[in-house]
Amino acid sequence: MQKKLSLTAQEKPEHRFGDLYSLLCNDTWLRVATHATLRNKGSGTAGIDGMTKSNFLGDFDGNIMHLKEALKAKTFEPVPVRRVYIPKPNSEKKRPLGIPILFDRIVQNALRMILEPIWESDFSIHSYGFRPNRSTYNAVSTIYQRLTGNGWIYQWTIEGDIASYFDTIPHQKLMNVVKKRVADKDIHDVLWKFLRAGVMYREKFTETLTGTPQGGIITPPTKLQTFFSRGRIRGRLVDSKDHIDLIVCHLDPLH
Repeated sequence: MQKKLSLTAQEKPEHRFGDLYSLLCNDTWLRVATHATLRNKGSGTAGIDGMTKSNFLGDFDGNIMHLKEALKAKTFEPVPVRRVYIPKPNSEKKRPLGIPILFDRIVQNALRMILEPIWESDFSIHSYGFRPNRSTYNAVSTIYQRLTGNGWIYQWTIEGDIASYFDTIPHQKLMNVVKKRVADKDIHDVLWKFLRAGVMYREKFTETLTGTPQGGIITPPTKLQTFFSRGRIRGRLVDSKDHIDLIVCHLDPLH
């Protein structure tokens, strides 16, 4: 099914996909998403409900059924993420992470499995951050190849960072971009619920009116949909997560 979504997206750049929500409720689809989530080393870390991988495995089929029925009945509601802070490399500041509960991570993974094949066809081949089988090493390699052995006279590479980008993604603009490719209103509703689920830190709830929590599975794909900042190397586009390791001639942020 993912291959079919990808081929349709490639062949029909203006196509808006409907009836995607049925995949989210599909037992096999959910089980694949669950296994992928539980393979992640972070599955041993609990969200605000305290459930870990070992707890989930204690009633694996029952938990899958509970999740499927909630999605089918459209009663599924994401809960606030658990806020933790981790050290930032080469900085005294700390990076905020949002840890969803395991059920929410599974649904996010199921959403990613639906949306990623669609959006992948729209991204530049010279974009590397948060994409399957791509990494910052590919971005560095591309820059190196373009700057050596071609007779070019560039001598500088500009490294930059968009401050607090995860925290400032505008929700409505993000959804407007999503709707250009996804017509299914039920998918819109689930994405919106995740965006607005909020944050819990030291038993205090905070609304999330902008941004997406770092740490959520659905965050990178949705983030990429709003990342219109770009750098040009004679027509070649390269990005690397929220960092820009480029020779920059033009910037055009969505914000």
